[in-house]
Amino acid sequence: MTRLRTVVAVALLLAASPSFAAKKALATAERIDVNRASVVELMRLPGVGRKKAEAIAAHRVRAPFRRLEDLLSVKGVSPSWLEKQRPHLTAGPPSPVTSGPPARPRP
Repeated sequence: MTRLRTVVAVALLLAASPSFAAKKALATAERIDVNRASVVELMRLPGVGRKKAEAIAAHRVRAPFRRLEDLLSVKGVSPSWLEKQRPHLTAGPPSPVTSGPPARPRP
């Protein structure tokens, strides 16, 4: 019975390992560009889960971030959160995908 519990515990840990792998810690000088980072990359920020990362990604589709303070318009982002994350963030030029509506094909 004890062996069965051990096997089940190991199996559960192995099943959960992909979610642990997605949360790879940031290096000391590493910065995440809020205009270009994927949801998974945004989730690497300390204290950022899928919901907040998706909110950031959804907001930048409507209006790319010109400066880090623009993140305050995202639901769930507070001034104190922004100050804690500031060393890990940058707001570079928006990627072509998030810079506006898709181009219309020429006739």
